[in-house]
Parts: sequence; structure tokens; C-alpha cells
Amino acid sequence: TMSSSTQPTTIITEEAIKTVLPPTLYRLTEALPKTELDVIIREARACEDALEKEIELLEREIGIDQQSKKRKLNDDGNDNNTAISNNNSPEQLLEPSIAIPLLPTPYQPGGGAINYLEDVQQILGTDFSPPDRYFTVSALLGRLRIPLKLPATTSAAAASAAAASSGTTVPKSKKEELEAEKKAKQLRLSFEKQQALLTLDQNEIYHQEHTETTTLLALWKRISSHRTSAVFRKPVNPLEAPGYQERILFPIDLSLIRKMIVCRMIKSYAGFHRCVGLICHNCVKFNGRESDYSALTRDFEDNVDEKVLEAVRNASAAATAAKAAAESSKAAVAAATGGAGGAAAAAPPVAGAAAAAGTNGAA
Repeated sequence: TMSSSTQPTTIITEEAIKTVLPPTLYRLTEALPKTELDVIIREARACEDALEKEIELLEREIGIDQQSKKRKLNDDGNDNNTAISNNNSPEQLLEPSIAIPLLPTPYQPGGGAINYLEDVQQILGTDFSPPDRYFTVSALLGRLRIPLKLPATTSAAAASAAAASSGTTVPKSKKEELEAEKKAKQLRLSFEKQQALLTLDQNEIYHQEHTETTTLLALWKRISSHRTSAVFRKPVNPLEAPGYQERILFPIDLSLIRKMIVCRMIKSYAGFHRCVGLICHNCVKFNGRESDYSALTRDFEDNVDEKVLEAVRNASAAATAAKAAAESSKAAVAAATGGAGGAAAAAPPVAGAAAAAGTNGAA
């Protein structure tokens, strides 16, 4: 049998990631209020409309015939997105007005009716895209972690590809091989964690309401004391974050979550997990998915997920052990009761025989 140290690391394929990505995005939306979900839907449709227009510009530049493409889509029966997009134009969205200097004007929140770049050179010359205008869409994408995280921006990916293709291929040293193996193992463990998070919803312990606050407060304390939790312990000061109240519809922080546990508004691991998810959503939505705060948020949420998974595993194991102990005790009591009953049933004939013998003796 191969030891764990010599066992080859499983490669996480692109197909495997594709199967986990949609349900993971759906899981990330479970913590969000309905109003926020409505904003995501409207923004996603407006974003899709803008992306289609930019793709059309790029395809026209390289000579793709749009009419033949549309005919092919109609023949295949896949041209269903246009009607959805046309009924959800960017003008219908109530966008925050706060500006972000790095973004091109069409990508600015509240930048006007035109939400896409109309020039091919502009499209190719920026690392940004229509999703950067719509904060709720970016917030979902920004919470994805390796190996589900989206690839690097255009310029970063191009620089990486250029560096990889320049010069001759140099054989990897032993140290580099060990580093690559370590990275592959981390990817596998991260992927397995994402799979475990998807199965949480099927666990009764995860949804079970606690009769007291001690367990959830202990979990809150473990999470709140972690180094990544510092910026999430208190409410955001609007004076220190201009535009926060305008952009974030449902502010929440760890101190508020603690109050919600104490007053029994949060009664289960699932309720706790979802409220912390809203903290993460708000942070990435306000700061942008490529910001330092969003990187910190991903580390924070990774720790939260680990702590919740651990708590549910331990509670499930304790429940299983308690059930087994109860069944064992019940079986022991039944056996003892059955043994006593058998002895009692056997006693009368013995007593009757003794009495008879005594009578005979007396006679």
C-alpha cells in the first residue's frame, strides 16, 4: 500500500472545476437578501448586453460576418439572450454615482446609457470589462477562491505567457518539483473543501436549531479572534468609506452577528454561515474584486468555511456517537429485562416442586 507521502497528487481538471463552479456561485447567493438578488439579476443582464456588444465589435474587426452568425444562432435555436437583454437595459438600473478614477467612462457606475466601449483599440487597451461597472456581479466573482478563481487580467496573463515562452525550456530542479507538488496538493485540498461546502446543505446538523447560544457564540469567538477578522469586527464608518451607504444596501459586521446570536435571530450553523457570507459580499462589492480588501476577504471567508465545516463535522460525530451509545444502552436494558423475566418465569415451577416435595414429606 502506498503511503500518503508517496501517493501521487490528483490533478484537478478543468471539467471538474466546471461541474463545481455553478453550484458554488449559487451557494454564494444564498446569504443575500431578495432585493440584492434582484440587483444581481438586473446587473447581470445589463452586463451580458454590454459584453455582447463588445464581442460583436471585436468579431467585426477580425472579419466575422455578423449576419451569418445570427442565422446560425437562429438555426441552432440558441439566440434567446437578446430578448432578455433588450428588456433589461442599463438605464433601468439604479447605480451608485461614486466614481472610480481607473475605470473608463462607460465602465463607471452611473456612467450613462452606454455601458460598453465603442472602439476596438480602447477594448484592447484596458484590463477592465463591463463587469467592473456592476458591483454585485463582481462581488460574486470576487469571492471565488482557487482553484475556482477566475484567471488573471489580460495584461497579466499576456506577461505570464510571454515569460513562459521566452528562451529555452529549463528542466525543473528538485526544489521546483517539490514546490509544484505542494501547490498541486493545495489545489486539490481547496477543491475538496469546495465540494464539502456544497454537501453542507444536505446535513441536518448544519440546519438544526440550537436550544442555547453557547455553541454558536464559541464558533463566533474562534472566527472573530482570527487575524483576518480585524476589519470585520465593527461597522464600517461612512466617513472613512465615502459612498458606502449608497452602494451597500444591507451593512453587517461581526459585532452585529454576535447580537443576532444572543437575541436568537441566528439559531443554526447555516444561519451563522450565511450572515458571515453577507459580510464578505459587501466587502468585495464595495472595494472591487481585485482590491487588497477583497484578497483579505477571500482569506477571511476561507477561514470561516474551515471553522464551520469543522464544527459541523464535530457535531455530526458527537450526534452519531450519542445515538450509538443510546442504542447500545437500550439493547443492554432490553437484554437485562429479558433475562430477569426469564428467571421469574422459571421460578414458579421450582417453588411448586419444592412445595409438593414438602407436602409429600409431611405425608
